[in-house]
Amino acid sequence: MNNQYFIIDEEKYVIIYTDKKANIYKDNNGIKELNFDEEKRINNKLNVKYSYIYDSMVGNIVYKNDGIDRKDYVINIAAWLEKIIPSDCRSNLYRNIQTLRTILNININLSKNDTYSTGSETVAGYNTSNNMLIIGEKSLQELWQAAQSYPNPQEFYYRHYAQTLLHELVHMASSNYNSVSGVSLCGFDKYPTNNENEKNRGLTEGFTEIISMAGLSNTTEYSSKYYMEVCLINQLFFIIGHNTFLRAYFSNQGICPMQDELYDLIKDPNKCYELFRNIELNYNIRGLCSEQNILGNIQDSLLDYLEKKLEIMSKENSIEEISEVLKNYEIMMITPEKLKMMNENPQNYYGIAENIIRYEAIKTRCLLNLKDNRKK
Repeated sequence: MNNQYFIIDEEKYVIIYTDKKANIYKDNNGIKELNFDEEKRINNKLNVKYSYIYDSMVGNIVYKNDGIDRKDYVINIAAWLEKIIPSDCRSNLYRNIQTLRTILNININLSKNDTYSTGSETVAGYNTSNNMLIIGEKSLQELWQAAQSYPNPQEFYYRHYAQTLLHELVHMASSNYNSVSGVSLCGFDKYPTNNENEKNRGLTEGFTEIISMAGLSNTTEYSSKYYMEVCLINQLFFIIGHNTFLRAYFSNQGICPMQDELYDLIKDPNKCYELFRNIELNYNIRGLCSEQNILGNIQDSLLDYLEKKLEIMSKENSIEEISEVLKNYEIMMITPEKLKMMNENPQNYYGIAENIIRYEAIKTRCLLNLKDNRKK
């Protein structure tokens, strides 16, 4: 694998993983260590998304509310959520739903332009430390404005409103906050922590979005700011399955269960460590850098695991089953066309085109080997 890099403010930074630690260097006619000010500046940029607040596609969370608004509406969605959580992984859901406080703003006047009742109600999201969920007025006004470009704006608005609420309830069902230590566990993520392996905000948001999309079909995938993570996690599903993710997410087990399964395929602990660190890094640098090869390296690593998985599958699965896996995996790969739909410039993401070429080679080789083996 080539040196992994990203460019911020026209400066090129290289990431080298050693002893399960991510070290960032400046590449200025050679790799150089960051001085104190440079290290502080780059760390501030990369950690800007960390807090107790887990935000949704329509905004951020606030810290106040003192009751459940439209409890019946919340419970209707939470009832579906309960069914998909393994029965022995529901303790967070049952504990948090008892004290959950919400402001849902279901009946706000969407015709007004830019005046809102309070500043605190202009945002949306779920806060793990005080078990509070708000869908804010400003965020809903913005959602309503976006809905106007669709044939049926009301249907679009209410479907995406419900998906946003479900997204935040999924966070709630996966959260465990310790008021004594001040540590919050949410999905695969832990805050605060000095252990890089416990920082998995991107993975947490991506899997949360997958569940909310499953609960409310026909929401527009490309409108999700987590769609890149959704694609990467779906690729992982074809390699290690979704049940491992489901149990780890709702039981706050972190990413160790997924790393263990990847290690069973390719016995290289550093490889799976790098994969998950790169998924987090890719999440944190989006919007900050002008170009990078992190995303391409993530998909390249996933293809390593896919190739090994297909080798194992070819010994016990039919051509039809493997063909189906290959077809669905291809659908979830991030391509230049998908990047454009996400309003990203494909030219800033090095290695994506090579990912597609490599996938086609793996698919062709796999299917040819299967056919040859069946003839013997």
